[in-house]
Amino acid sequence: MAAAPSDQEIDAYVDGQLDTEGRFAVEDYLRQHPDLAARVMGDLGTRSALQLLAGESDPLSPGIREAMRGGSSPADPRWRRWAPAAGLSVTGIAAALLVIFQGPPGYVDDALTSHMVAGMRADMASQLEAPKFDAREIRRATRISVPQVPADWKVTDVQLFPTERGPALVMALKTQEGDHLSLFAKRGREGAPEQPDAVREGEHSVAYWRRGDMSYALVGDSGTAAIDARAETLARTRS
Repeated sequence: MAAAPSDQEIDAYVDGQLDTEGRFAVEDYLRQHPDLAARVMGDLGTRSALQLLAGESDPLSPGIREAMRGGSSPADPRWRRWAPAAGLSVTGIAAALLVIFQGPPGYVDDALTSHMVAGMRADMASQLEAPKFDAREIRRATRISVPQVPADWKVTDVQLFPTERGPALVMALKTQEGDHLSLFAKRGREGAPEQPDAVREGEHSVAYWRRGDMSYALVGDSGTAAIDARAETLARTRS
């Protein structure tokens, strides 16, 4: 094909509406243009996932789920959330696909690491904790906005944490019930949702969300429902 296929031809290819000659022409062009081919393959994968989600009572078998998640266990709460997808609206299916294909944003790994580091600091006598901080000074120096924590939570340590995506602030917290949490905050949207979403990662639960140009994560040992509820509280406050 001398000219690039039009958007309509690409859509027809994805939907299986081209004849053999038309499909060959599109495929020959895609073979020479890997970037466009990758996008089209993504569209094809989304189309197949929509068919699976909308067309079967138990649309995603464990094997398919694992393949689509790149190795995630079917026991992951993200799968339990979307398993009964046959009755979802188009909007619901689209939201399900965002969870399936995107998963937690990359900074969640940094939040988990910083939570473990905060725990190590708390257990080491030589590492002095710094519970006092000035939110305005932090915002002025790093452009990081810190949510106001509930009055019955105790701030036990505040540290800057370096990441490949820029500096982050980690705040170690202790709730009235004695649960130890850490709040991770960094500048940048990072692909997080506006409302907190919680997942289980190993021994920890983490809820992640964004507000404007800020991304946050709350990490703790309790279940995802408890972390999600506490993150909702933080998401409603401003520094």
